[in-house]
Amino acid sequence: MRGRILLTGASGFVGRHMAAALLARGYEVHAVQRKWADGFPEEVESHCLDLLDPASLSALPRAWDGVIHLAGESIPNLFTSVAPVVMNLHSTLNLLEHLAPTRVLLVSTCHVYAPSLDVRTEASPVAPQGRYGLSKHLMEQMAAHYAPRLDLRIARPFNHLGPGQRPELVIPSLLRRLSHLKPEGGQAVVMEGFDSVRDFIDVRDVVAAYLAILELENPAARCFNVCTGEGRSIAAVARTVMALLGRPAPVEFLQQPHSGDDNSFLVGSPALLQSHSDWTPRIPFADSLRSMLQTL
Repeated sequence: MRGRILLTGASGFVGRHMAAALLARGYEVHAVQRKWADGFPEEVESHCLDLLDPASLSALPRAWDGVIHLAGESIPNLFTSVAPVVMNLHSTLNLLEHLAPTRVLLVSTCHVYAPSLDVRTEASPVAPQGRYGLSKHLMEQMAAHYAPRLDLRIARPFNHLGPGQRPELVIPSLLRRLSHLKPEGGQAVVMEGFDSVRDFIDVRDVVAAYLAILELENPAARCFNVCTGEGRSIAAVARTVMALLGRPAPVEFLQQPHSGDDNSFLVGSPALLQSHSDWTPRIPFADSLRSMLQTL
């Protein structure tokens, strides 16, 4: 598969890595942005429009060889009202209504899964606990309406990390704090949330997975986890960072949730995608942290 790809949310953390990966695979990349953003390769053709406004979409071509839909609010603790839920659904509806028949990758989230101490597979119970997970669950339900016309695939990514991630998120903020520890250590690092266990995956492995899903020919499955299958506690992450920095310190937790989507254990199985493709996560966790430390 090669050709013209429409990429929404192109100026975001994942979108910039996605654009680079598409270009490297020989695709013609068209990026949708609400506002003009600098820093894109000159090969990327930008379309400045608002997915919330159907009139704004009128100038956008309908026919594409594939579409990757990343646009939308994606930070769970910003879902303090139903407004971002409605916004995410509205923009996705407008896009799906606009498109001619083609392959479309919709990016959901691991937060659609019900709380559990089990590793999540695509068959695990779905019961989002917060509004962010709710917005993605509703998007998945809505997508079924368009399945007769569009070749839809759904990705459920787990916790991303990598260079360029928003600084207020858990891993970037933790890296900044730990990089300022005194070399002799001793002072406790106090974390607001829980010592939860997460499945962290490098953004470069994420975009490779999205490409693998998009390029599948008539897959029997339509929904895929994007994850490593390895769980790490936040305390273990902190210890790894401190080892890289040579600055040991104890870690304490205030046991306060960051959002309604907080969950004590959220680890996925990548087996389904691996059975359908040659994709596998390739970037070691410590290498992801090193690449992020280099950009502080």
